[in-house]
Amino acid sequence: MGRIFRTTIAENTTTEIDLSYPTPGKLFIRNAGSQGVRVGYDPLDVGSTGVNYFTIDAGVVYQLDMSPNVGYVAQKQLMYFHAVANTTMEFWFAN
Repeated sequence: MGRIFRTTIAENTTTEIDLSYPTPGKLFIRNAGSQGVRVGYDPLDVGSTGVNYFTIDAGVVYQLDMSPNVGYVAQKQLMYFHAVANTTMEFWFAN
């Protein structure tokens, strides 16, 4: 069975989220806010002075393959999300 959750990230806050999942399937990530959210593998990279991050623009949904072994965005580590304004992120682990 899959898992769905929403989380609110406060302005200028970095939040760690565990995107690992024990079975293969799909991961949907949606930025339900009105501003972009920075994503990275290290909390310093996504903060206000960070330079190594990926931006998820507002309203965008990403679909990623997930697996405990290969082809997964975060396999066995946390991902860090930094909001430049209050925002809501949605995650759906579909298997």
